[in-house]
Amino acid sequence: MKVALLGSTGLVGKNVLKLLARLDQLQRIYCPVRTVPQFSELGISEGSSKVDFEQINFESHEKLRAGFLGCDAVICCLGTTRKKAGSKAAQEKIDLRLPLSLAAIAKKEGVKHFLCVSAQGANSASPFFYNRLKGMLEEGLTMMGFESLTLVRPSLLLGKHKEPRFGEDLMQKVFGRHPEFLPSFFRPVHAETVAAHLVASLLKPPKDRVGPDGVKGRRIIYNRVLAKTKVDELF
Repeated sequence: MKVALLGSTGLVGKNVLKLLARLDQLQRIYCPVRTVPQFSELGISEGSSKVDFEQINFESHEKLRAGFLGCDAVICCLGTTRKKAGSKAAQEKIDLRLPLSLAAIAKKEGVKHFLCVSAQGANSASPFFYNRLKGMLEEGLTMMGFESLTLVRPSLLLGKHKEPRFGEDLMQKVFGRHPEFLPSFFRPVHAETVAAHLVASLLKPPKDRVGPDGVKGRRIIYNRVLAKTKVDELF
């Protein structure tokens, strides 16, 4: 199996990469990046023969087409904050337009399964900008007609980001100590848990599954499921 991983150096992406690198079923993990990281930064063995980092300009579709060619699945963990992006328009480019553009390339190159980190409350009609972006992303991916589509909707993510995020750090300190006291649909979840669900869905794609919304081949993993997950039970 060959897989492409987008956002491999982010909080969820690096956890996905660690899990993928251990799978005997995988022969290649293609990771397009703006800057090639050190393997040690990501917690994987130096020079792992499975992992193929390629430094690219994400506007260069030719390189991406070549990278996606022959891949069975693409896992998308791209995302940012408005503060880091600098504006709503810049965040929209990273959280919505870029993933849809890359998904379209993947579909054209014959990728069967697209897996993506969305967000709790994703809704294209939401009054909240971030949730509206994620809802539009989900709708766009669904319209592309992948044979299998996995969408994971986490609430607040627990884990160490590359850059300080004051608001999230504060919420982690407040809510992360006793998450069991919060309702499961709102409860913070660990990035490792999100990563584990993505990899588990990769191994068992929802190809013939018809969800409660009637969409064939689409699996939505809600935060209430993530919050009650024991990672060891997924594999």
